[in-house]
Amino acid sequence: MRILIGDVETRRIRWQSKTGWFCLLAIGLLFLPAAAPLWAQAARHEYMVMGIHPHALIVLDTSRDEVVGEISLRGRAPKEIDCSRDGRHLYVTTEGRSQIEIVDLVNRKAEDVIRLAPPGYKFVIYGTALSTDDKVLYVHVKPVRLLADEYQAEPPQILAYDLSTRKSRKIAEVPEGVASLIALGDGKRLLGWGRDLYFIDIAQGRIIDQFPLITPDPSHGPLNSLPLFTQYEQSGIFSIPYYTTNPLNGKSLMGLVNIDVETGKTDLVDLGPAVPLYSAVVSPDRKRAYAVMNQLVAVDLESRRVTNVVDLDQTKYVTNISRDGRKLYVSGAGPFMDIYDTQTLKQIKKIELSGDGSVTALRVVPQDAVR
Repeated sequence: MRILIGDVETRRIRWQSKTGWFCLLAIGLLFLPAAAPLWAQAARHEYMVMGIHPHALIVLDTSRDEVVGEISLRGRAPKEIDCSRDGRHLYVTTEGRSQIEIVDLVNRKAEDVIRLAPPGYKFVIYGTALSTDDKVLYVHVKPVRLLADEYQAEPPQILAYDLSTRKSRKIAEVPEGVASLIALGDGKRLLGWGRDLYFIDIAQGRIIDQFPLITPDPSHGPLNSLPLFTQYEQSGIFSIPYYTTNPLNGKSLMGLVNIDVETGKTDLVDLGPAVPLYSAVVSPDRKRAYAVMNQLVAVDLESRRVTNVVDLDQTKYVTNISRDGRKLYVSGAGPFMDIYDTQTLKQIKKIELSGDGSVTALRVVPQDAVR
């Protein structure tokens, strides 16, 4: 018989005494550092962050399903949240979407505020996205010029804010209605989600392609969507419910607009009779989706049909999913986070929060970024 422990080989040895077993244990402990990375993987933590009113972020350990930290912000009403790929920094819109706070996630403090509006202007932010190298923060703003006797709205635009030089430049103007922004995986394009989907070439500074939603298209009727909730970290699919009306019988229909954030490929998933929904998230294996409002809805993306619907105790706005796809985290009106089993849609746990999450984002942090 051969027993291998690390690089040690022991041939035809019979351990017949306690002394023998202790020797084997000692040899195993001697080579413990080689096995440590495997053990560390089993104990790795997973985190989500979410804004709460009036001015804070919570840090949720989804390995234990407990709130393990709260970070005070300088402004009120956090909305968009973007996380750096190393998990060290968050970029959070606050104070009526007028500013962006840079949050040190490791040390749990708001360390700076980005104010993009020049003197005489007010900017309202709808959509932020980090570049693929974490060097640039792209921001969609609606500029308003503050004149002595009137407010003058100017065309919406996308700015590139260099995080090292702290300077911004205009990338492109975009149509009215953009509510969220995604930096696609090629590092060359941005996706602006508004009445339609706008693909923007960063170098050229212009819209180079458009996927029709509201705009009439022979393949489908006008589609309405509310792209305020960007939860795609686990699957790489940005999913938002859409609604339309059957022109023949006037009945409301729903579906999902699913976008691969790496490639920009877009898929419309028709799901039949409408259930009012605010936001959706796709499972890590891309086989299922879950959406929330007054109900929690499960969707089989392979068969493209709704498989389960359960009533919720109150209105929910946002949902995200665990890395293993087994737990769903749901929040909205009220200072609570509800956790559901994704297979049964039964509630597992309710976590009480120190503030109302409302319509803020709920984002997954890269694994082991916070402790």
